[in-house]
Amino acid sequence: MHAVWLNKRWMLTCSLCGLFCYAGAQQLTGIWSGKISRSSAERHGVESIEMQINQSGRNLTGYTFAFKDTSRFVLFQMEGERNRKTKNCFIWEIGLPAYLLPENFNPCQKTFNLRYYKIGNTQYLSGTWSGFGQDTSCFPGEDLVVVLQKVKKPNYPLEDFVQQKFLDYIFKRAPRVDTTAFLQPADPVVPAPAPAVSPVSADSTPADRKLEIQELVNLADSVVHISLYDNAVVDGDTISIFVDKEPVLVKQRISNKALEFNLTLREPNKPTEIIMQAENLGSIPPNTALMIIETARKRYEVRLSSGFEKHAVVIITYNPD
Repeated sequence: MHAVWLNKRWMLTCSLCGLFCYAGAQQLTGIWSGKISRSSAERHGVESIEMQINQSGRNLTGYTFAFKDTSRFVLFQMEGERNRKTKNCFIWEIGLPAYLLPENFNPCQKTFNLRYYKIGNTQYLSGTWSGFGQDTSCFPGEDLVVVLQKVKKPNYPLEDFVQQKFLDYIFKRAPRVDTTAFLQPADPVVPAPAPAVSPVSADSTPADRKLEIQELVNLADSVVHISLYDNAVVDGDTISIFVDKEPVLVKQRISNKALEFNLTLREPNKPTEIIMQAENLGSIPPNTALMIIETARKRYEVRLSSGFEKHAVVIITYNPD
């Protein structure tokens, strides 16, 4: 494991940026959280990423924070430009990164080509990325995509998280949180009674819950078949599925028999948002499902988890050959 310590002035700058990000009226100013993906015929990998963007006119500044789990992260300052007419923005990481990575791993300095989209009230930045590290391209020959959702606050407060990871590394202490807790951060609380769930009608919209992007899938084919099964134990989970906020399956029991629907993707790079809404928690909370995404050439298995506080979200992007 090797690490690079943060410059304290930079950390202060990032923290101060966080104070001002919410004050601006610009559309992109704020926190963006999502997934960064790399895929090929041999493997498929998704990591989490958060960006703090401060927009002044067409200019963008802030930082990017990419991480796989509690033991691996890379933090860069960034700059960028936005074209209001095309809704495109270009972001590039600058300077020396702060990072904590296993041995033989090196940080990848990235450039992002993103476009702004809005699905209902949810704002997205979606597009592609490239990168280099130690005089070589990162993941050459692979499809490299990224989707970010605008959120009210970061999922992982940057300064506390990064400083604690370095202390854990320096003093050889076990992390205060394990991987599971990191994926679903929360202070310990006494479980409250499950809230009543309002009935869902065919013309409804998703309930007002947190949208958690749990998977990002990039496809080259426009016709997509999706199947859903209960994950592991069949325990009476009931779900609704929304595609771009429109209901597709409403209050359906998932089991070892597939629930199925089809999608046709038309606009390249535009994110297609699939929401799995829990209608109950079954006999073994939380509500879980196995989603199988198939095209003529690809097949992906995605495991999802949702509850009364959050929706499970899968983002599909379309990049034809």
